[in-house]
Amino acid sequence: MNALEFHRLPVAPDEGLPQAFSCVVGGTGYDFGLYAVLDNTGEDPPGTLYDLASPGSITEPASPPGYLVLRVARRGPDGPRVVFLRKLVPEPDLVHHADRLAIRLLEAKLARGNLNGRGHYGSSIVLGVAQRWA
Repeated sequence: MNALEFHRLPVAPDEGLPQAFSCVVGGTGYDFGLYAVLDNTGEDPPGTLYDLASPGSITEPASPPGYLVLRVARRGPDGPRVVFLRKLVPEPDLVHHADRLAIRLLEAKLARGNLNGRGHYGSSIVLGVAQRWA
């Protein structure tokens, strides 16, 4: 079995969330939509960073402060068809399968200022995509 070759999706954290972009993967066009759900943003300043990864080195279970949701639609002759709509948690070894795609979320650090807003606050979102078969 061949290893999947992941490429970074063009997520632009400074553009804020939600955001949408299109890519061609293996000759097929896909539309991606990405948004965040956070449990508590209250009165935090815009530069507050939320790491959406599960806490790793703790002694008691804890939940991340929120999660990302990814929607993927494959473009075809009959119009776009949703092939993926799911919560994502940053886990480098976790691969989601969607139609002909494999998707990984490697990093999700979201600044409060990038929730529904543009600007450089230090957000970092790294999503990888690979073609499952040629």
